[in-house]
Amino acid sequence: MPNIVTSYNKLKHDAGVVWRPGRVWLPATNFSNYVGAAGATAGAHTGAPVFQEISSFGVVGVLLDTAADEINTFMILPDDIDLTKRIYARVHWTSGSTDTADTVTWKVWYKPLVFNTTALLAIGDTGGTALDLVIAAQDVPVATAYAWCVTAEGYLDAGKLPENTGALLLSVEMDAFNAGLAEDKLVLGLELRYTPRRLWGPDGMTHEAKSPTYIAGKTYSS
Repeated sequence: MPNIVTSYNKLKHDAGVVWRPGRVWLPATNFSNYVGAAGATAGAHTGAPVFQEISSFGVVGVLLDTAADEINTFMILPDDIDLTKRIYARVHWTSGSTDTADTVTWKVWYKPLVFNTTALLAIGDTGGTALDLVIAAQDVPVATAYAWCVTAEGYLDAGKLPENTGALLLSVEMDAFNAGLAEDKLVLGLELRYTPRRLWGPDGMTHEAKSPTYIAGKTYSS
């Protein structure tokens, strides 16, 4: 019979474990580029994006009405992230369009910050780094107004962030949209997906964490 205590003590290395991916959800309404002025809230970045109710549903997104409008934020790096694996990003958004020929292109920019070292700065078209795999242009996926839409994933290549990274500056830009998409276009948030390294040992999983078909699903696409 195996020694249970000995087996437990050996569980120090992620290489012997298959984790599901870790995720970070950053709602657009929690992005940091909003300022109060005389009792009002105004956007502080390109295009001065503002909160707006989605249709008449009692929930709010961030309205981007002009190509190249951006929103910025920052976040602490998850302490279980494995920087030797790719980090994936996708934009969540919605619009009033019911035309599946309408198209939007989103961009994500990032800047790693080292605590007590790196200065904060504006990112997006004015700085920062684009994803190594940029997010592809997306057609409105369904002929239903204000459906919750999500782009394909872009990613940072493995090893792009130094080990001493403490936080990230992030920017989401509505880079372009076709002329027919005159309806409201609102960002809901940014999702990051990563391979976790959760055990004490310095080595991570042999392969990056595979994403299930659905976030809470039991099946995998490949």
